[in-house]
Amino acid sequence: MTGTPCDQEGYDLESGALPPSQTADGPSGWAPFDSQVQFETADFLFKKAEVSQGDVDILMQLWASTTVDHCAPFENHQHMLATIDAIKDGDAPWHSFSAKYSGVHPPKNPPDWMVKEYTVFYRDPLTVIRNMISNPTFNGQFDYAPYMEFEDESRQRSDVMSGDWAWEQAAGF
Repeated sequence: MTGTPCDQEGYDLESGALPPSQTADGPSGWAPFDSQVQFETADFLFKKAEVSQGDVDILMQLWASTTVDHCAPFENHQHMLATIDAIKDGDAPWHSFSAKYSGVHPPKNPPDWMVKEYTVFYRDPLTVIRNMISNPTFNGQFDYAPYMEFEDESRQRSDVMSGDWAWEQAAGF
C-alpha cells in the first residue's frame, strides 16, 4: 500500500533501483515504423484526421506517384493498420462478447433493442492500467497508493485510489 516500484512480475525493486529501460526497438528507434515520417503519417491519418481506409489508399497512391522511387510511407491502409497493430509497447488486445436482452418482451412489436444481439468490444482494464503505470510518460503524474481523505470527519472520495475498491485490492480481499 506504499506504491513501492516493482518489476514486471510484481516483486519490489531494490531501494533506488530504476525500472527496466523502455527503449525503442529497431535501427530507426521508431519500431515497428520504419521512420519518424511513417509514424507521424500513421498518427495523423489514423488518430487525428480519422481518414477512411479507402482515402488512405488513394493518398498513398498519390504520394507514391510524386516520388522518384514510387514509394509512400505505406503501401495501403492494410499496411498502415498492420504496422499500428505491431506496436509492442503497452499492448492490450481487444476482446469481445455478444449480449442480448433476455427479459420479458411485450406481446406485440417489441423494440429492436430487445431482439437484437449486440457485440461488445473491450480491453482488459487490468492490462490497460498496468500499461499506464509502466509508461515512463506518466512517471510522477499520479499516486499509486490507495488513500483515505477526510473533511470534518466525513470521508471524501475523489478518484479510484480514494475508493473502497482500491483499498480492497491492496488488502487482498
